[in-house]
Amino acid sequence: MDIIPYFLTGLVIGSIYGLTTLGLSLIFGVLRVANVAHGSFIMIGAYVAYTFFVAWAIPPIVSATAALLIGMAAGYLVYVGVIKPLGKAELNILVALFALGALLAEVARLIWGPDFVGYRWSIGSIEIAGLQLEITKLMGAVASLIIAVLLELTLRRTYFGRAIKAVVQDPIGAMVVGINVERILALSAAVGIGVTALGGVLLTLFIPVGINPYMGGPYTLIGFVIAVLGGLGSVMGAYIAGLLFGVFESVGFYVFSSLGFAEPSQMALFLSFVLLLLLLLFKPTGLFRI
Repeated sequence: MDIIPYFLTGLVIGSIYGLTTLGLSLIFGVLRVANVAHGSFIMIGAYVAYTFFVAWAIPPIVSATAALLIGMAAGYLVYVGVIKPLGKAELNILVALFALGALLAEVARLIWGPDFVGYRWSIGSIEIAGLQLEITKLMGAVASLIIAVLLELTLRRTYFGRAIKAVVQDPIGAMVVGINVERILALSAAVGIGVTALGGVLLTLFIPVGINPYMGGPYTLIGFVIAVLGGLGSVMGAYIAGLLFGVFESVGFYVFSSLGFAEPSQMALFLSFVLLLLLLLFKPTGLFRI
C-alpha cells in the first residue's frame, strides 16, 4: 500500500518529536513550570550540531553529547537564575521564560546570522517496505528510543527517580527524610533542558536547511500539544504521543496530497491537532500519568 511508507516516515520523525518533548514534560511534572522557552533550547541543540559538523566535521551523533552537557548547564542556570528566585509566582516565571527564549533567539542571530543554514550528513540508505530511508535518520530514531527508555528507567529504578517522585508528592516530607529538594529540582531542570538540546541535534538530521534563530516557535507549540496528549509529567507518555503526532502528520500529508490540496503539509498539521484534541476528549488527563 502507498500509505505504508508515510506511516513509517511518521514513526521516524515522531520519535524525534517525542524526544524533544521529554524534557518539557519532565520539567512540568517535577517543577510545575511550563517551559515556554522550550523551542529555543531545541534551536541551541541544532546550532551545536551545525557548528560541530561544519567547523570540525564531527557527526551529530557525537556532537549530541556536547549539546546534552551544554543544555544541562543551561538548565541548571535557568533554575538558579529564573525559576528559584521567582518561587511560586507562576505567571512571572512564564513571562521570564518567554523573555529568555526571545533573548536566546536574538543571541543566536548575532552569532550565526538571521539566514537559514544547515548541513547534510549521509552514510547511505536502506529500503524498508518500499521506503528508501536514510541510515542517519534511522539512527536518529533509534537513538531517540534508547534515550527515552534510559530516562524512563532512570526515573523508575534509581535513587534520583525515587527522589523526584518524593519531591513531587510531598516536598516537606522529602526534606524530612533527607532529600535535598533544591538539588533535585535543579537536576530535573538540567536533565530536562539537556535532553531538549540533545533532541535539537537529532532534529537536524531531518531539516538539512532548516536551522535558524527563530525555528523554536513551532516546536514549542508541537511540544506542548504532545506533552498534554502524553500526560503532563509522563516521560514515556510524551515519547509515545510524539510517535502518534508524527504518524498523524505524515499520513495526513499523504491523504491531502492525494486529494489535491495546495498546502497538504499545513492541512496535515491541522488534522494532527484535531485528532489529538479528539483523543483528549476521551482521555483528558493524557495517555499516561507521572
